[in-house]
Amino acid sequence: MGSVKNMVKGFVYTAVYAVFTIVIPIVTFSLVYELVVQGIPLNITQQEFYDTTFWVVALGLVVSGCAFFKYSSPKQSIRKGIFAFIQLLVNCLYIWSYRYSFATNISFVISGFGGFTLNLQKMLLVYIGIYFLTIVIKVYDIFDFTINREKIRENRMKA
Repeated sequence: MGSVKNMVKGFVYTAVYAVFTIVIPIVTFSLVYELVVQGIPLNITQQEFYDTTFWVVALGLVVSGCAFFKYSSPKQSIRKGIFAFIQLLVNCLYIWSYRYSFATNISFVISGFGGFTLNLQKMLLVYIGIYFLTIVIKVYDIFDFTINREKIRENRMKA
């Protein structure tokens, strides 16, 4: 029965990651793309919008797929540790892809009045730094699961 529970857990987390990495960003970018302030549309080029949505969907699908394998693995298994590590690397790529899209350097042009730019690249680097520290923890987990493999199996058999 434990394997069925793990599979269901994997599907649930895949759906959660799909919502947070694909659906919410696409809806947000669509709203910003079509934003009108006091009757004046803010212009974001169509190519920037399509490039950003492509990378959000592509890497969001990879992140969601890694979430399935991570959360469908047994607790304290080497497989779970490896997929958690891979998922963190893919999450870093996902966040880094925002750097090359309009999402971190948002330029609004208000026709007849000028424009402004909102630069969020420093915030992105803070997230990458946090992910780096998390990667260090996951590498430690992989070594811990490998070294204590027999003890983990014995505890699993007792339960």
